[in-house]
Amino acid sequence: MPRWLHNWLTAYPEVSLDDVRDDYDYIIIGGGTAGCVLANRLSADPTKTVLLVERGPSADTWVSRVPLFSMNFLASYSPSWKHTTVVQKELGRPLEFYTGSALGGSSRINICLYTRGLPAEYDALSAAGRQGWAWNDVLPYFVASEKSDVLDSPKIHGNQGEWRNRTLGSFSYPSYEAYLKACQDLGFPYITDLNSAQEPSIGCARLDHTVDDYGHRHSTFRAFLPKDLALQRKANLHICTNTIVQKLDVRTDADGRKVAQGVYLASKGGSSQRNVRASREVVICGGPFGSPKVLMLSGIGPAKHLKDMNIPVVKNLPAVGSNLQDHVMVDTAWRIPLKDSFSIYLVRPWLFIVAVIRHLLFGTGFLLGAMTQLSLFASSASLDKTGRPLQDQSTQKNTLPDLEILPGTHPHPNEEFDKKKGRFTLITVLLHPASKGTVRLASSDPEAPLVIDPAILTNSRDYSQLRAGVRLSLQLASQMHTGHAYPLDPLAVPADSSDAAIDAHIRQRADTAYHYSSTCRMAPENDPDGGGVVDDQLRVHGVDHLRVADSSIFPWVLGTHLQAPAVMVAEKCADMILKESA
Repeated sequence: MPRWLHNWLTAYPEVSLDDVRDDYDYIIIGGGTAGCVLANRLSADPTKTVLLVERGPSADTWVSRVPLFSMNFLASYSPSWKHTTVVQKELGRPLEFYTGSALGGSSRINICLYTRGLPAEYDALSAAGRQGWAWNDVLPYFVASEKSDVLDSPKIHGNQGEWRNRTLGSFSYPSYEAYLKACQDLGFPYITDLNSAQEPSIGCARLDHTVDDYGHRHSTFRAFLPKDLALQRKANLHICTNTIVQKLDVRTDADGRKVAQGVYLASKGGSSQRNVRASREVVICGGPFGSPKVLMLSGIGPAKHLKDMNIPVVKNLPAVGSNLQDHVMVDTAWRIPLKDSFSIYLVRPWLFIVAVIRHLLFGTGFLLGAMTQLSLFASSASLDKTGRPLQDQSTQKNTLPDLEILPGTHPHPNEEFDKKKGRFTLITVLLHPASKGTVRLASSDPEAPLVIDPAILTNSRDYSQLRAGVRLSLQLASQMHTGHAYPLDPLAVPADSSDAAIDAHIRQRADTAYHYSSTCRMAPENDPDGGGVVDDQLRVHGVDHLRVADSSIFPWVLGTHLQAPAVMVAEKCADMILKESA
């Protein structure tokens, strides 16, 4: 039987908890966006054994591969995990946070955007003392994993990596073209390559998507742990799904140092429990909620909180679960012609059927899931009181944007569906919020929900920047309507242009952008800006043989979509581990 046929007929090689070994060289906790990358890199040496532990399943179905379907993380078929926050003081309501709960993590349910962030973002890390994290330090790790269409810049883009990203062809909707023209009318330049260090930092850019050449979502699961690779490495890479991490096994060695020696695991439902040892290292890739949860369950975190949970304190590390940051988004919306929006496919199901057939045959069409194809990056400091730019933004080469405005045409899940009109949305995203929240345990039960308080908008600076962004959105919509005769009928906009009206609109419409970060921040343990959990090598302070590698390690939330930076972190962590072990 040909090898490809054998592999196609063979199930994905998952290992049950009963069948895992007693010890491995490396144990990776969390098979999410970063964990799949790390498992690939650490298992490349067949003499090293790796155990990847994932709370969710592999769940590799056709629906999970179609970008549009898999973006619907509210659907019953979605491998998503809902976390309801505490009631937010500024909003008077809780928020619903979603993360992926399957191999590939949130790269299985997000909107597939590939954005690295500006060089200045990483140079700021270096300026804050994070050695090895400047742009020139991290760029090779972006390039290593990338399979890009941009072939004329080999030092900036890669085409030999596993992870596919590309632009999705022509604009899906006429409103996108009008939006781009409106941005340019207001003086914002067109950015041809958002992920290049050579482009302006302020402007409007086409977005790259992690979608492969067949039109399938290219999650880190499919890119870094495809079935072929998992079968080839099944002797030294064990992938254990549907398994709960109860806590780390941390011991004190002869020199009095705390050492992570393994992990206590339980199958979902608790039918099996194991203590599995790691002879080299344990790496936590649980994400901004899962990683601090594992640490705190293991007695590593704020001592008072651990004592309140009746958890013995192994290491008092106050920054664990603190400093939670997330991009806040606020939408403004207008009614548009039905034919110009996503809603046309819901009103006329035969068009939807044609689109499904088109995607099956050619891997094209709106099922590619382009929730948005453009993004404007702007600086609130460069806008006047009405939201218009103070000067030609093409001259702004080194300004770090604090606002992102994305267009979309999808209906809002909390609004009554209009069968006669479409919906055009401008989503204002606050890229560098000053507000910080917390992630805490509700109990010592590993399966208990977390207590999450993002504390959004609790710093007044966030209001002023979002206010500027909402006003810019209104200016862009006005330019689309008056300058390019694009029909827009107000649907969800501020009552008037006053600060009070815009602030009321912000409180009413504010939501998460699903870019959680910084709960295991990389900084010195006693860093005055909020303390630290890991050092520059991603090693947990005070506990040997233990690292964290995911978006929780950023000292502050980067001003970009965090999927690509999380993969970069995993690449860099793997490289550091392998160099040390050599």
